[in-house]
Amino acid sequence: MQLVKRDQVYNTLDKAHAPAATVKSGETVRIQTQLQSGTWLNSIEDRWGPSKSKGPNLCTVVGVEGAMPGDTLVVEILDVVPEKLGYTGFAGWRTPLVGQILPEGKDWGTVTHTVEITKEGILWSPALTIPLKPMIGTIGTAPAGEAQTNKYAYRNGGNMDVQEICAGATLYLPVEVEGALLHVGDCHAIMGDGEIPHGGAIECAAEVTLKLSLRKGYAAKEWLRAENDEYLMTIANEIRMKDSFCGAVRELIRWMCEDYGFTAQEAYLLLGQVLEARCTMLHGDDCPFSPYVAKIPKKYLKPDKDFDWSGPAE
Repeated sequence: MQLVKRDQVYNTLDKAHAPAATVKSGETVRIQTQLQSGTWLNSIEDRWGPSKSKGPNLCTVVGVEGAMPGDTLVVEILDVVPEKLGYTGFAGWRTPLVGQILPEGKDWGTVTHTVEITKEGILWSPALTIPLKPMIGTIGTAPAGEAQTNKYAYRNGGNMDVQEICAGATLYLPVEVEGALLHVGDCHAIMGDGEIPHGGAIECAAEVTLKLSLRKGYAAKEWLRAENDEYLMTIANEIRMKDSFCGAVRELIRWMCEDYGFTAQEAYLLLGQVLEARCTMLHGDDCPFSPYVAKIPKKYLKPDKDFDWSGPAE
């Protein structure tokens, strides 16, 4: 199994990036990810400040042998292991959402906290240990067109900050360039819904273990698909939160119809009872995207072949 080191990292998704390593389809690889803001965090005494950030969301890049445009890159996440230090922090004057939640927040300066990460959890304070829920915040393939900033997310992935992109999940990404060029970084030891402080996860460097496989053709019509043992999941990233919600649900209905035999009408009605969905990252009016995840428990994927969706004529 190859170990891909974080010697070269990038803050964009770009077909011009040279991969740190190339693996074969079906190969398992260990990838070191850099702290999303750079190399400054080396001791528990270190404190974040805006001037220290070298991101956004620095990523290690891995190529996949034989990947061609139109393929699907199947990313099985086997493990995410944070390193021993992490931090959370924001600057109130440059984080509009803070002022929208608390008006006085816009006048705050830098607010930050450095923590130790152990097997028992995140040592927030002597009185509080937060459980570990490690995840990958930024993951995507290189676009065929112009470079994309790692600050945002797109139809080929990017900075989605979806907590379900963690050990046990499989993510399906479009291949747009030869070699796929998978970008991985911005790992978190834990993150709350919305990531409201704009850097409010416990940011950390990590080692992720992935199995990377190729599949001919790409099934998703608009947005991204993922799954784990319990759920089918879709992820959309539009400018408006409502549009992201609609896009994620639309992709989920398509998946239910294509692979599980539902009619669109039955899928739509069923989701009215069992849909789970939320915005995973909300950064205020300045942020041109609102990632949304939509999920259905797999135990409900049992279509009724005799389903009659029609009502009385009006």
